[in-house]
Amino acid sequence: MSTRSIILLIFIVLTSSISAQVGYNDLTNKIKNLESPDLEKKVEILYSAQLKKTPNAQTKLKFWKFYIYDSLGIYGKADTLAAELKSKANELKDDYSAFIFSRLGDIEIDLNQFEKAINLYHSGLKIAKKYNNQEYMASFKRSIGTAYLKLDQNNTAEKYLRESLSIYTSIEDTLGMANASISLGNAMKDQGNLDDAEMYYKKSLVLAQKLGNNRLIAGNYNNLGNVERRRNKHRKALEYFFKALEMNKKSGNVLWESFNYHNIGNAYSDLKEHEKAIDFFILSNKLKLELGDSLSLMNGYLGLSDAYAAISDYKNAYAYLRLHSRLEDTLQIAEQAAQLKELEAIYESEKKEAEILQLTTEKELEEVKNGSLEMKAQKNRNLLTLAIFAGLILLVGIGLLWRANKSRRKANDLLNSKNELIEKSNVALQSALGELSEKNKEIIDSINYATYIQRATLPNITQHSSDSLQFELFFAPKDIVSGDFYFSYQLYNKSIFGVADCTGHGVPGAMVSLVGMNSLEKVIREEKHVTTGEMVESLNAHVVESLYRGSETLNDGMDISFCHFDHENNMLYFTGANHSAYILRQNSFMDENVFDTNIQQKGRTDMFTLLCLSGTRRPIGKSHSNQAFAQISIKLLKGDRIVLFSDGYADQIGGEKAKKLKKGAMLEFILRSGELPVSNQAEFMNRQFDQWKGVNEQVDDVCMLFIEVKM
Repeated sequence: MSTRSIILLIFIVLTSSISAQVGYNDLTNKIKNLESPDLEKKVEILYSAQLKKTPNAQTKLKFWKFYIYDSLGIYGKADTLAAELKSKANELKDDYSAFIFSRLGDIEIDLNQFEKAINLYHSGLKIAKKYNNQEYMASFKRSIGTAYLKLDQNNTAEKYLRESLSIYTSIEDTLGMANASISLGNAMKDQGNLDDAEMYYKKSLVLAQKLGNNRLIAGNYNNLGNVERRRNKHRKALEYFFKALEMNKKSGNVLWESFNYHNIGNAYSDLKEHEKAIDFFILSNKLKLELGDSLSLMNGYLGLSDAYAAISDYKNAYAYLRLHSRLEDTLQIAEQAAQLKELEAIYESEKKEAEILQLTTEKELEEVKNGSLEMKAQKNRNLLTLAIFAGLILLVGIGLLWRANKSRRKANDLLNSKNELIEKSNVALQSALGELSEKNKEIIDSINYATYIQRATLPNITQHSSDSLQFELFFAPKDIVSGDFYFSYQLYNKSIFGVADCTGHGVPGAMVSLVGMNSLEKVIREEKHVTTGEMVESLNAHVVESLYRGSETLNDGMDISFCHFDHENNMLYFTGANHSAYILRQNSFMDENVFDTNIQQKGRTDMFTLLCLSGTRRPIGKSHSNQAFAQISIKLLKGDRIVLFSDGYADQIGGEKAKKLKKGAMLEFILRSGELPVSNQAEFMNRQFDQWKGVNEQVDDVCMLFIEVKM
């Protein structure tokens, strides 16, 4: 639908909804014939003008703007306004205010924070129920259901999606029924109920064909293909995939076109027609490269590697397996990290060149200014001489006047020449600054993309919570990317988790963290060790091998808290490299026999005792110390909380005297936080950190992990 068509539709609804309640129908009428970007400019002008007239109506005016931007799909501005209006949604007394929570929920979905999204969707659902808006209720139930699908909670997802479909059916909303049906089909498919999945996909397909919604039709064809592939009916699956591909090509949906090519490649691999599979994997990967969809390339490269291996082309199989590994393992992102380092060096170099050029230009301007003043003084002296001697020596005076005029012309020519030079220097400076700005933007874009990659390598650790352990995290990088990282692995009847603090922060720290995460992956996934001390020693060897290829420097490395929890007997095994682990235990369960040289008391309140498991005084990386990494073991009790952290929290400058917080004060905060549920503990530490920091700049990355023993 064109923008103008959407605008006309908006005004039909707007005049009968928001305008009737907040009285801005006149503002709406002034923009109904405009298109973006003129429409957005006009909205902001009208907002500012109306706000001056009625400053007390700021919330309602912001809501008017949100309604327009949300309806038009201008989601960047709608998202900002939604965040501002979140706490005031109930004041608006309008059912559309529910969609403030829809926008905020969608943002959390994009960040893979599905539990937060579900809570926001429930807030919107509450408003929809308050006004008995059936369409909105169905929409929120579908959003909640699809979020539960992402969490692999398929039974709960099915419940909400069935309720959504039922409401859409009762109000005869065909598009809503089609969308709810395709989502319900996904829930059935993920539960292995292929017959019901097929039924819902076909129901959605019929409705989509009735509406002429090609995107939805293609989506159902693709899903039906996946159902047939799971039934091992690969030829029939291919028919559906090719139908979806044809429709996505016609509609220009390049992203889904790349997915269709990949699915076709998988189907041909199932049929052992590997050369055809290779052709389609290559087509898929080409589109993904053009789209910049690097993470999706992992499966594409793996598909190519398997297909080449199947036809005994081991050279290509190995090459694509390496490409896959580069995206999957953090060490193989070192190439990306190296590019960031190179870009940062270029940025600093060009920044210095621009500063030198600016100083040179300023010096030239000063010289010209001084020269001009001198020439004016010379001119005045010449005129004075002419006045004194004009009557006495007319001819000499004429000669002097002629010479003065000649000198003035020369001076003017020189001044004009200098002005031209200055103008050229200014043009060059502006060009250099423009190029520098563009380079800076490229560097920032690259670092932002690195954040996306780094985020993808970090686990959504709160989702690793189980019946035995509950995880909560406070993670606050100083810069765009972080030198701190956290990890969690669930292996059979044990959990491995911890926190690491790499040398530096920002890009340099992030590069070291990528090496650390990759080395950690190898130690845990690929090697067999008996103790945590052996695992940390092996981690150290991998990091040294990666960072110090012939170098004798001792600057780069990391400190780490490494924990292994045995679920069968509630035993915690800990090894720290310049890090210690802390355990909050209720005083009623304390036993003095727990203390030894490695386990000491670090604080106590009326309710809790804080135990410290001391780590080894040796970092990961090259070190003057060869002390072996020691393993400490302790039997944990139900209700115990493990606390791991980097040093960024305690090193933060703040308070009235702008001094470091220090570890003692931080441990006091941890003891106080023990009185809260573990789900609120990280939030409490975050608030204390922000209050201490105040207006001061954050000095380092902060990472703090809380783990409660549940049984």
